[in-house]
Amino acid sequence: MSGIVLTSGWVVGALIAVTIGAAVATAAFWDRGRFRIVHRAAGLIIVQLLLLVSIAAVVNRQANFYVTLGELFGQGGDTYAQTLPVDAPRLSADGGGRADLERWLADHPTAPGRGTVVPATLAGASTGYALPAQIYLPAGYTAPAGPRGDLPVVMFLAGYPGTVYSWLDSVGVGAALDDAIGAGRLPPLIAVLAEQDPVRGRDSECVDSALGVRADTYLTTDIPEIVHRHFRAAAGRQNWAVVGYSTGGFCAVNLALRHPDRFAAAASLAGYFRPLIDRSTGDLYQGDLDLRRANDPWLMIGRQQRAPLHLFLTAGAADRAAQRDLKAFAPMVRAPDTAVVIADRPGGHNFTTWRSILPDLFTWLDRHLRAGRDTAA
Repeated sequence: MSGIVLTSGWVVGALIAVTIGAAVATAAFWDRGRFRIVHRAAGLIIVQLLLLVSIAAVVNRQANFYVTLGELFGQGGDTYAQTLPVDAPRLSADGGGRADLERWLADHPTAPGRGTVVPATLAGASTGYALPAQIYLPAGYTAPAGPRGDLPVVMFLAGYPGTVYSWLDSVGVGAALDDAIGAGRLPPLIAVLAEQDPVRGRDSECVDSALGVRADTYLTTDIPEIVHRHFRAAAGRQNWAVVGYSTGGFCAVNLALRHPDRFAAAASLAGYFRPLIDRSTGDLYQGDLDLRRANDPWLMIGRQQRAPLHLFLTAGAADRAAQRDLKAFAPMVRAPDTAVVIADRPGGHNFTTWRSILPDLFTWLDRHLRAGRDTAA
């Protein structure tokens, strides 16, 4: 039961059908039998509950909050295989899966001016995790006349709950990248929409926790190794950026501060900047104050022993919690670090707000990724 995929069409359709059936049955038996007040009340309650569940299922399908029933009820486990197509290649740092990747690309040609998204399992050597991802490749990536040379890489991290489909389906980043690259507002790039929670149904905060979950290592060591092995990804920190919304925003800033050799730029869309412990995370630090401090952007932003970091920080004007965190953190950014802060745009803590900020985000990314390529040249 825990493996039931809540975002599948048949599950949502079945819930809607049951809701309609319950409404029809309640109306049909409204004036029949004894104890009419009881069965009328029961019928109305059941229909209303089913209606709420159906609406929640439709919203969940659109936003990709919870993929499986087990995840909804906080049950960990290896349910990731159900989130990808059966023909999705499994890629590893030792080159495994290369033939499957080439076959997938050959079987899924792209339309002119449109990139392709490769669903893949990324099997890490350092952690042993095999987690799903979506890899965006720009238009013409495999064509003779397509973009040449190694391409910059942007890693996109979702909020919690969220999936590797959230940036694509809910924020629309794939189509937005197509348009921006096609119009010359971004250089051709590789986007990695990565899974950040090794234990399904548990928010990892993208850290290597005291409990033994190694999300940080997977994201900053395993994924770059795999991407470099299988795709034309540029080397050097100046060619890598990390972007996240909500929890993913904390992840982006924290990972970039912790790994100055990996990322030169990080963007937080409605993120926060202090390590979190709550019901969704569990106690990630187990009382280890040094570990918690090592994952605290407030403490790391003032250190100068690392390479400069370029930050993009934003939150919708109606997103009170994110606004509060943003306005407290942004003044702490000091040279040689830089920060672009956008805090005056309308909107709350939602996908519509984050979708509307993409043009500004891409302008910022364009500046830093092109500067990185010029430096490398």
